[in-house]
Amino acid sequence: MAEEKPIEKIVEEIFDDNLDITRKIMERIWFRNILYYIGEQYIEWVVSLNTFRRKVTDPFLPTPVSNIIRDYVRSMKAMILNKDFSIRVWPNSNEQADREASLLGENLLKWMDSENDEEFKDEKEKVSLWMILTGVGFMRTFPMLDRGEFGLDTNGNIIKSGEVVSENILPFNIVTDDLGDSLSKKRYVGIKSLKPKEWVEDTFKKIVNAEDNERIISYQQRLMKLVGEVSPWKGSGLESQMINMKMKDLVVFKEVEFQPTPKKPNGKYVVMVGDQRLLDSDSLPIPPENGKWDYTLTDFHYNYVPGRFWSDAGINDLISPQNIINSIDQDCEINRKGLGEPWVLVPGNINLKRLDKMGSRLKAIEYDGLTSGGQKPEINNGTPLPQQFLEQRIIQKEVAQDAAGDPKNILRGKSPTSKASGIMVDILRETAEQSHTPDIGRFYRSLKRTYRKRLILAKNLFTEKRIMKIAGKGKDIRIVAFRASDLRNNTDVRLELDSGLSSTKAGQTQMILNLIQSGMFGDLNVDPETRQELLRRLGLAGFRDKINVDVERAEEENMRIMTKKVDNIYVMAIDEEGQQQTYNEDPLFKYDNHSVHYETHRRFALSKEFKELPEQTRTITIAHIDCHAVEMQKEIQKQMEMMAIQEEMGKTGEVSVQGNQGNVPQSEFITA
Repeated sequence: MAEEKPIEKIVEEIFDDNLDITRKIMERIWFRNILYYIGEQYIEWVVSLNTFRRKVTDPFLPTPVSNIIRDYVRSMKAMILNKDFSIRVWPNSNEQADREASLLGENLLKWMDSENDEEFKDEKEKVSLWMILTGVGFMRTFPMLDRGEFGLDTNGNIIKSGEVVSENILPFNIVTDDLGDSLSKKRYVGIKSLKPKEWVEDTFKKIVNAEDNERIISYQQRLMKLVGEVSPWKGSGLESQMINMKMKDLVVFKEVEFQPTPKKPNGKYVVMVGDQRLLDSDSLPIPPENGKWDYTLTDFHYNYVPGRFWSDAGINDLISPQNIINSIDQDCEINRKGLGEPWVLVPGNINLKRLDKMGSRLKAIEYDGLTSGGQKPEINNGTPLPQQFLEQRIIQKEVAQDAAGDPKNILRGKSPTSKASGIMVDILRETAEQSHTPDIGRFYRSLKRTYRKRLILAKNLFTEKRIMKIAGKGKDIRIVAFRASDLRNNTDVRLELDSGLSSTKAGQTQMILNLIQSGMFGDLNVDPETRQELLRRLGLAGFRDKINVDVERAEEENMRIMTKKVDNIYVMAIDEEGQQQTYNEDPLFKYDNHSVHYETHRRFALSKEFKELPEQTRTITIAHIDCHAVEMQKEIQKQMEMMAIQEEMGKTGEVSVQGNQGNVPQSEFITA
């Protein structure tokens, strides 16, 4: 039986860059793509020196850059991120408790998206950018105990509640084995990053030995310095001393997650700095459950390559067109300063004189007719480049636009007219983007896995009571207290893309108007909440009607009920002697629009929050709702009496009935 290697030796081999030749080739391609993206195409990678340098070119050769690659990245990033999707958590059963737990999970994920100034959305944009630039992007989801609220236990020790964090990880910092074409098939995943030496020592309570910084190659450090120090002026050299600057107070922090095996059913997680082992856990950071396990990393792929884990970036196909465009631009610049300039034939000496008049400057040729024998200088136009050069440049631009799906121009040459509807524009845009539909769907499948990992970690981390703020219906803001146990192991997350919705504001407006005309939203006269939501979506949120006052007053009463302040909530009931008795007085009750109040209170009484109120509060609320129902019944009775009188008098015509005449629970009035 072979002797098992020590874990330190295994980690050292995992992070040995010389053992993975394919990976080193991919890294140079990634650096090339990044340099093209930032417009620094004059830089080249020198294999023998293991560093960058400026291309050795003629010092008088211009380096103009028309960056089609940046436009491509912007278009692709916009296509990926400009998609609306809804988060759904499917319950484990049809029980009401599981359904409520799944709804809590949905709200929890939305709350985590908006926490810390919506930094998760920034990380999602970074992942999409790296996926387009390098072919593979990585999002890491892990518990971070340095964040979140702090508290003290009974002994005075600090308790860190922690947060679930999802952040982008540079592809340069990821190492893995060659087995498998997806991350879930890998036997291990290694992550290296730069960490402050002080933070490592404070976190793991160990003194970290200094490393030989000369031999450590940190692609993260090299990338930061390269991108930060390159000159914005094309043709400038690189400051090599900045690229080779030593790390100060930083260490290379190495983490390895090992796949579960029969000997290690929960996997293994190791943290090292240099040859020092800081942590050796017999469980992955995301605890496996029911035979299912996950790495903290989630991979986002662009163009799959059969049999290879590392995918190709879309930029790879644009390097050749970009180089051709750069070459044509250089030729145009040289021609403009050379053959393209006018040339002069003179019989004698001439002088150039700068003239300045009315803010305009020009050069004038001055000659002496006597010394030239009366002959005038001959001025001929320069020889410009043939039109073929410019046409070739246009062709290369079109190649880049076609590769990006051309969403910006919407089918070049077939732009819609000024009378085109928003839906027509959407159809054209969808046609232009359809070649990238699989890329967009693949991105959101990976994002779904990230959401599921966040929910699993939240279930294990949020053991104490937490408070989250979520958006309710309309303008409501709900503040909910929860614990991890409230999720009841409901972690089946689905992302449902709203692909059927219009992607333009004009298309959305037209679709809403069409649905209103078809009666999709019912009678908006008796549904002020839906009417106000439609006004908001149409961009008329500031528009108010007379119903809004009654809706706001009813919602304000609901808030008082939620805080158990029911002293001023109007309640009238019939006592044992059959007499009407007012228990809580409200002088404004008689001025209320009773149909609006009744519907607003009715929806509140059917909500989950209402069930959690004390019994006395619920009793008063139901009595208040019934009071509005009684007033509605009186209005209906009054209208019927008026109609009967008119019929007796032989009059014709209809009398409009105010309020909601349907769904009046006449048998539910409080009688005692």
